[in-house]
Amino acid sequence: MNSSASFSRLSALSLACIASLGAVAGAEDQQLSNKPAVVAHQGDFQFECAHAGRPIQVFGHRPAAYSGGPVLVLFHGASRDARGYRDGARKLADMLGMLLVVPEFDRERFDVEAYQEGGVMKDGKVLPPAEWTFSYLQSLLDEVFRREGKKLPYYLAGHSAGAQFLVRMAAFHPTEARRMILVNPGSLVFPTRDQPYPYGFGGLPEAMSSDAAIRRYVESPVVFYLGTGDVTKKRLTTGKEAMKQGATRIERGRNCHESGRVLAGKEAWSFRWELAQAEGLEHASAPMWAHAKCRLAMLGEEKEAGASE
Repeated sequence: MNSSASFSRLSALSLACIASLGAVAGAEDQQLSNKPAVVAHQGDFQFECAHAGRPIQVFGHRPAAYSGGPVLVLFHGASRDARGYRDGARKLADMLGMLLVVPEFDRERFDVEAYQEGGVMKDGKVLPPAEWTFSYLQSLLDEVFRREGKKLPYYLAGHSAGAQFLVRMAAFHPTEARRMILVNPGSLVFPTRDQPYPYGFGGLPEAMSSDAAIRRYVESPVVFYLGTGDVTKKRLTTGKEAMKQGATRIERGRNCHESGRVLAGKEAWSFRWELAQAEGLEHASAPMWAHAKCRLAMLGEEKEAGASE
């Protein structure tokens, strides 16, 4: 069996497992109820979770008014400072009434291929899905649910390098996230095979790059939350393929959103991507959390208008 066929079987198996999550939700909840939950206190906390024997640290915050609502998983930027991102997003968690958790992917073990690009490829070869860094998400959620004593809805957000990680998760690793908020990403996955991975679907096995795979991507709940003043070239990828996406982060975000909208219209697909723009803001995360458009980006128009769950 060639490597492409082998990967296709692995990918198909992975997708089948994800598709079966709804069917086993009741059994998962029962299993969680049989394990002791952690006594929860408001404020900051920290714990460890592991995938494939590799542990990572997770920094969290429980708002004083938190009452068992959704979880917000926030992916840090290139600083790899999860504690700092947790501290900077406390007010965001308080505003949203969400349990905040920030996993830390240290630079020593998770290079650009493993973090920003999700660990999908190593030395030009596609790895089995179980080895992708995206797989940490389920281990993290399982530990959160165990600590809380029940399964909870969740939202995913990433800033800068974390948004690059999250957009590739949206493209290649299906989740049950209610929304996936990309905050000022430096590069993205355009819904086309004309650009090679990690900038598009080109050069990947059929299971990852088919029309069905691209359709699933543009029909996923992705939100582009962009600062209109984010035009700095600092730490911006400037290679040939990256520059095809735009000269700045704000251009790249707008261009990717528009490419998805045009493709969905052409193919008569549903289009779930949203665009929220923070006027005048630059790249830093803290001002993005404090901006009036943040609640709209995180929760959507209906929630912004006061609709209930």
